[in-house]
Amino acid sequence: MRTKIYLLYALMCILWGFTWMYLKISLAQMPIFIGLATRFLLAGLVFWVLFFLKGEKVHLNSKLKNVYILFTLFNFSLCYYLTYWGAKFVFSNLGAIIWSLLPICVAFMAHFCIPNDRLNLKKFFGMLTGLVGTILLFSKGELLGEGQTTFGIIAILISVVLAAWPNVYLKMQKTTINSYHLNAFGMTISGLLFLIFALIFERSASIPLDSSNIFAIFFLTIPGTVVTWGIYIWLFNYIPVTQISYTAFYPPIIATFVGWIFLGESLPMIAIWGSVLIILGGYLVSSPSKP
Repeated sequence: MRTKIYLLYALMCILWGFTWMYLKISLAQMPIFIGLATRFLLAGLVFWVLFFLKGEKVHLNSKLKNVYILFTLFNFSLCYYLTYWGAKFVFSNLGAIIWSLLPICVAFMAHFCIPNDRLNLKKFFGMLTGLVGTILLFSKGELLGEGQTTFGIIAILISVVLAAWPNVYLKMQKTTINSYHLNAFGMTISGLLFLIFALIFERSASIPLDSSNIFAIFFLTIPGTVVTWGIYIWLFNYIPVTQISYTAFYPPIIATFVGWIFLGESLPMIAIWGSVLIILGGYLVSSPSKP
């Protein structure tokens, strides 16, 4: 079982690392709400099929209903919109690097909500390290993308903070959760919300159907959403929340090389140092402390 957990963990990180490149390719022509609606409605449909094929039953109590609402409105809806919007203006690898702050946000919230997950000196130092790295990124924000790069960075930062709370709340419930059903429900509702916004704000927008965009949507939907989120929620049943949050700083390393090789994205030296500090801070916060 342990081998299966680590293999799926590694697959999830690799796929999320490549997702940032395909997101950037998709955003070049695809309207945001249409892209999100397509991605989540298709992914939600796949998750419903998987759920019914498994033949499992789900009994939702009031606490689990809150988990579903939080993941739907925060992680799948608001956080994804902010990340998509911000990614239009920043390098693909930078978006992944900013998401490395997730363990720091999770650790800060877990300190107040989960009794056996308190901050210690190492975690506190990790938070400060990540904060310094973020400041370094802001100092060269105009060189890290095109257009409103500073606002793009802020949008992705807000999405990271918002995404942390559902993760902590889920672990607080101390119960197992059906990843297929949560993803099916959350992504379908989010997809419908994005579809409504698309009909309102992007009614006259054109939808590119060239091979690169079609494959980008496919990758974002199946490997980048169905596979990754299915594994991610499943992992909550087997490993601690802080260890799950490690996923925030492995994909950026992959995304950095992918963006450099395939998209020609290169970060200035001060941004590289800032990125290293953010990833290091996340590691210090998430890694287990010696007794």
